[in-house]
Amino acid sequence: MRETIFGEWNGYDRPGYEASDTEPELTALPNGSIKLYLPAMPVGSKRSNQTLTLAYRNDAFIVAGFAYDYYDHLEENVASDCDYNVLTGKGKSSEQQPDGTTKQKTVAVEGKVIAFSEWNHGTGFDACGE
Repeated sequence: MRETIFGEWNGYDRPGYEASDTEPELTALPNGSIKLYLPAMPVGSKRSNQTLTLAYRNDAFIVAGFAYDYYDHLEENVASDCDYNVLTGKGKSSEQQPDGTTKQKTVAVEGKVIAFSEWNHGTGFDACGE
């Protein structure tokens, strides 16, 4: 699981460590899915927050959705985001341009059923065009 989820889990990674600002957050959604929010590690200027939506199907957790928002807090107009349904392969993304405008694009890749245990965060970024 540590290969799939980057972050600092309070009381797990380091006993007694109770001041993490990068601890992943789990939220139960009304439809029965689970939202797993992975905040960016506070290292460097380039940061990506990620969200995985997990669903339980056929006795296994699968990744139903992937989203991220990226920004560089030292450079102006360096930001992008994506929200992509892994099951359908459809989504949307945007990228801020040097002039401050935002370029929108559609994500359209082959839909997949990927077990959470097999998820690689690069899969989501690849689908989003990163």
